[in-house]
Amino acid sequence: MTEDVRAEPEDTATGLGADSERLYRVLLSKADASVAQLAAESGLSASDVHRLLGELVDAGFATMTADSRYRAVAPDLVLGGRLASRLDAVRFGYEALRELLEIHRTGPGRGGRDDRGRWEQVTGAVAIQSRLTQLRDTAERCVRTFVKPPMVLPLPDGAQHRELQARGVGYRLLFDRSVLDADGEGAYLRQHLDWSDEIRFAKRLPLKLLVIDDRATIIEDPGSDKPRALITANESIVRLTAELFEQLWETAIPSRSGPRERAGAGLDDDDALLLSLLIAGLTDQSIASKLGIGLRTVQRRVRDLMDLAEVDTRIQLGWHAAKRGWVS
Repeated sequence: MTEDVRAEPEDTATGLGADSERLYRVLLSKADASVAQLAAESGLSASDVHRLLGELVDAGFATMTADSRYRAVAPDLVLGGRLASRLDAVRFGYEALRELLEIHRTGPGRGGRDDRGRWEQVTGAVAIQSRLTQLRDTAERCVRTFVKPPMVLPLPDGAQHRELQARGVGYRLLFDRSVLDADGEGAYLRQHLDWSDEIRFAKRLPLKLLVIDDRATIIEDPGSDKPRALITANESIVRLTAELFEQLWETAIPSRSGPRERAGAGLDDDDALLLSLLIAGLTDQSIASKLGIGLRTVQRRVRDLMDLAEVDTRIQLGWHAAKRGWVS
């Protein structure tokens, strides 16, 4: 009996397996190519290339131009519809969450005999910060957060943060891109970067949110005229908010890679952060303001990064950075 090797895990941003995406990238660089050419350039065996090409054709990433020749389908054509579907799923999830919040606001459930269904309401920045500190302290695996202006709460306690990291608790923060444009918010981002938290940037976040493991969710009350948080351990709400986070996290822009990945590329922390801000869409002047450096310094460092990547445009730099894992 031969081993079935057809099932390849979907572990890349395209939804393809690692080998499939590698082959697709090679195919993208050519008008069309034969199985033998692709095998030689990808480092895969001819039989694997033939199998993977069949999967790419089935998935809409490639077409046959002749019996043994293939052409890549443009990324915007094949991925555009998929990304739109993901965004539709995110919007659907947010609408469901918004409706549940409205139900709570107009008639909060008391939870009955099941404490897991109860809502807790906390008002005021000091009270919210105190309650968040208590809840973070119960984390066992991860703390996931949506961050968007205005920032009404102070930074988390550094001692608690380090203690939780030492216990193996991971922090993942998804920043609304508007944080990068807001005055006075740079310190918040820089502190979390210094703490080596996982950070990504989203074009727009629907609300402020924090999920502790898969056990509790803290949501800002968007209808309140002063800081107010709604806290629940309701399994359906926690699952919905966790899924909303993961959907937006998957399509967000990574802030930077870890030191080990960047070491071979010659990037330091400052270059990685600059590159992340550039990919997030900030102007050179905004980047200079955020990093506290001159405009000409930003332009020079961008040029140095382009030379390092051996590319001619900033768009190519962004593609190269994503491909090489400089910002993942």
